Amino acid sequence: MSTHDATEKTLNNDVSGSLDNNTQNSLENTKDIDPNTFLVTFEGDDDPLCPLNWSFGMRAFTTMMFACCTFGPQFSSSVFGPTVQEISQLYKVSHEVATLGVSLFLIGVGFGPMIFAPLSEVYGRKVGCLIPFFISGLFAIGAGTASNIQTVIIMRFFQGLFGGAPVSNSGGVLGDLWRPEARGVALVFYAFVVAGGPIIAPVVGASMTVTIDRTGWRWVQYLCAIYTFFITFTIAFFVPETYHPVILQRKAKRLRMTTQNWAWHSRHDEWDLTFKDILSKHITRPFLMLMTPIVAAMCTYGAFAFGILYLGVIAVPQEFQVVRSWPKITSTLPSLGMMLGVFIGGGMNIIAGRRYARILRANNGKAVPEARLAAMKFGAFLMPMGLFIFGWTSDPKYPWIAPVIGLTIMNTGFFTIFQGCLNYMVDAFLRFAASAIAATTFARSCFAAGFPLFGTIMFNKLGVPWGASLVGFIAMAMIPIPFIFDRYGETLRKRNPYAAQVM
Repeated sequence: MSTHDATEKTLNNDVSGSLDNNTQNSLENTKDIDPNTFLVTFEGDDDPLCPLNWSFGMRAFTTMMFACCTFGPQFSSSVFGPTVQEISQLYKVSHEVATLGVSLFLIGVGFGPMIFAPLSEVYGRKVGCLIPFFISGLFAIGAGTASNIQTVIIMRFFQGLFGGAPVSNSGGVLGDLWRPEARGVALVFYAFVVAGGPIIAPVVGASMTVTIDRTGWRWVQYLCAIYTFFITFTIAFFVPETYHPVILQRKAKRLRMTTQNWAWHSRHDEWDLTFKDILSKHITRPFLMLMTPIVAAMCTYGAFAFGILYLGVIAVPQEFQVVRSWPKITSTLPSLGMMLGVFIGGGMNIIAGRRYARILRANNGKAVPEARLAAMKFGAFLMPMGLFIFGWTSDPKYPWIAPVIGLTIMNTGFFTIFQGCLNYMVDAFLRFAASAIAATTFARSCFAAGFPLFGTIMFNKLGVPWGASLVGFIAMAMIPIPFIFDRYGETLRKRNPYAAQVM
């Protein structure tokens, strides 16, 4: 029996098994009855209506589709990079001005989740994700058809602003679908997509600008739009809503329509939400969370690591095209070594996830966010190590494989740190997971927006060895963060106004 069939059967049983002559009366005749009598909830821990109890195939498919949705803005952010030179020549602007198409896109991605993630906690994941994602595709077309650099930059900003919605909402979907013992592995595959987008995109962008003559950069934008529309309609028609309160709200509505008893309701129906409430309680929540020590520290570390990823995207062509004089397309291929590092880091996180599952069982199923930091402790050392190896083997007298090994080690560290921050934030702020990830996305997008702007200048002025070393020293200064949270994290969570609600 499919998940939808089981859901339909459960809902019909709810209607037929719960009603009698008294519950058929109008609301006026039941106003003295305890409201909880008609409160709609999931029917036990194994209710098939609850996304946690969907079949593994349905949960995996839903996870994959929202991961593909998240891939869109990550891919679009850096696929523009290889087109900067063509745009600079076409519109006769400096390289830095043309690079704003990347940086402002990332700033938009940073602000987008702060707006749309809280709305998903009110209206559901699909509404909070797909509507802005679709609008992002329209702005991608706008950038592709632009006739001046100002239009390109403005369109790219709004493409990022609306495209940023899936980045945080998809993290909330994982909290809807997977129990804590399995969520870590699901987050690995989700993070593969998030990290893989900026790595793969430059290869695609460079190939299109070389193979498609003068309009290659425009077709890069059209490709982003086509992908966006395809994923939007696939999720809209084939993926069900996952947000528990909205599912129960819809169940209550059906019960009211079926029984003509208007007393049936869900907790979500009890909200008397006004625009002022949305603005004060939901839109501002990610910003307020960002001001708390836990979120500030984790966001800063995760954002710095994500900035390193985008610095790598800048450093690869700088090293292999400028320093080693490789052709344009070929010079982007060493970034695949960064992708290998992502896979190795993912393997480390899966091993750590199995360890966490044992800890969770020993703790009677209660989340232990600090236990999520095991792989992150190793990554804290690997990231600066990789940066130093990459920097000091960049001279052409060393074989090309040496800096690629450095990139691989660097990204292994990056991925364990990036996903460690995601895991910790979801477990620590489960109810507010989308808002917590929105705060993380805002911080990391700001870092990622700055790195492309100063990365090229830094490598030109300092050279690749000292440019990479400067960032490596900063990474070394952040090594204590996961160790501090491992020891004092529980105490900090008890003092946090958001984390304390889910402890």
